[in-house]
Amino acid sequence: MGTRVADAPARADQMKRSALTLAFLALSACSSAPTLGPGVLVLPGSGRTFDQFRFDETDCRGYAQMQLGKSRSEPDSGGSYQTRYDRAFVQCMYGKGHKVPVSGRYSDHIEASPSQASAPRTPPPPPPGKPPAEAPPDFRPK
Repeated sequence: MGTRVADAPARADQMKRSALTLAFLALSACSSAPTLGPGVLVLPGSGRTFDQFRFDETDCRGYAQMQLGKSRSEPDSGGSYQTRYDRAFVQCMYGKGHKVPVSGRYSDHIEASPSQASAPRTPPPPPPGKPPAEAPPDFRPK
């Protein structure tokens, strides 16, 4: 009976170590880095096959992941990791000719910016013929 009493502290230490190891493993499993994927929907471009789209998507996922690796040493001014990943992924897919989200719709060509769309345009020329008598002087033929 003397050896059992002497072994009790050793077994208690072993149980504590086992419990700590299990707790550490459980916490480390929860804290693993998530794998990033695109958070935006990109569609195959016009005239592109689905196989080409899948190849380009895989290539652009790698490109986006590489861009995140480069920017980790730089200050975090470009948003969250997901935002920066999505931005790099969309740029790559657009560069390969696929349809990417643009202001709530999809486009496979460059859209005019709102400032360009609302720029003043010159009015069309007046219709041919003699203007009415009440026309301003600059519209009357000389």
